[in-house]
Amino acid sequence: MQIIDNVIISEQVWNTRFSCDLTKCLGKCCQYGDLGAPICEEEAINIEKNLENVFPYLPLQNQKFLQAGVRELFHGTLHIREIQENTPCPLAHMPDGKTVLCSLHSYALDNNIPLLDVKPLWCSLFPLIIKKSADGWMMNLHIPDFCVSEENAPPVIISFAPLLETIFGKEWIEKVEELYRQENVSW
Repeated sequence: MQIIDNVIISEQVWNTRFSCDLTKCLGKCCQYGDLGAPICEEEAINIEKNLENVFPYLPLQNQKFLQAGVRELFHGTLHIREIQENTPCPLAHMPDGKTVLCSLHSYALDNNIPLLDVKPLWCSLFPLIIKKSADGWMMNLHIPDFCVSEENAPPVIISFAPLLETIFGKEWIEKVEELYRQENVSW
């Protein structure tokens, strides 16, 4: 385990090299599961505000589904509503007919908007999982069998450094990089 400032990083996170290879996994992380991605109230509001902006990316059936509501409460936690178990997220689109992409992500990229201003944290960082606690943050990793990494991937934290920097700051990322250098880990 590593502790950098108020972030506890599991050994699995620290020692895993991973960078999503979307060409091989085809976005299955946005498809499999029996419950939508967890979101906070602010993220739910952001999604609702951006529905009209992402509708051009979405099939009509998804648009109708989302108009009836984006979120659901499950055991006290907000989630994106799922259309059906193990089907793509209602915010997903498949422009090539096989790769599941996020309409929020596409909208952010197409309009030069910071990703976390539009897309939920959970979705943006998967398979890296960060959770806020009373004392700081905890960082874990869950790589399902359908996830495929690029060859010669960097440490997973480095893969997500630009997003993690928006959360923890540039100094935090520099401390991560320095610790890896001290351990002779290259990327």
